[in-house]
Amino acid sequence: MLTVTTAATKFDLIDVATARTALGITDNKDDAALAAFIKRASDVIARSCRRVFALETVTETLRPDHYLSDLVLSRYPVAEITSIAEGDDTLAAGDYEVDKSPGTVKRLYRDHHCHWSRCKIVVVYSAGYTLPTDTPDALQQACVQLVKSYYMSADRDPMIRSETSDNISSASYFGDADPLPPEVRGLVGQFRNIRTR
Repeated sequence: MLTVTTAATKFDLIDVATARTALGITDNKDDAALAAFIKRASDVIARSCRRVFALETVTETLRPDHYLSDLVLSRYPVAEITSIAEGDDTLAAGDYEVDKSPGTVKRLYRDHHCHWSRCKIVVVYSAGYTLPTDTPDALQQACVQLVKSYYMSADRDPMIRSETSDNISSASYFGDADPLPPEVRGLVGQFRNIRTR
């Protein structure tokens, strides 16, 4: 179970200035449309990756049914662990070791790795990126590509792969299962959450 205790206020992966530069726009007359495209693209990417990328503070409760060598947190990268309670005991900072990038925590006993108990474990931590300033390059590029796609095809379906219109009109589409064009899908693949609870 995960509860957000301090919610993010910004979820956009890029800002309007970045979109303007990518599209070669030199004025601000399209800023409202670009802001809407950025919001939409950021949401589509986050949903496709099954993640919240924005930095938030959360309280996560785990109830393991077996002894764990690693505690795998739902949100990552981890910015800071505020507290960990294992059963009735609140752990000291020296009782665990955090690998921030994948969001995993190892239990320590006398500075050696050991297993987590099968007690309820409550972790209060902050995880994610300060958006849009700390957005990873590949995510920025994916968002730029999607915004470009929305902007350039505002009057047509961005999921159309190709169209022909000789005597008979026809169109082929990208797959319905994934709302991302292939070039964007390739960029965000490394950020997809494949963890199951």
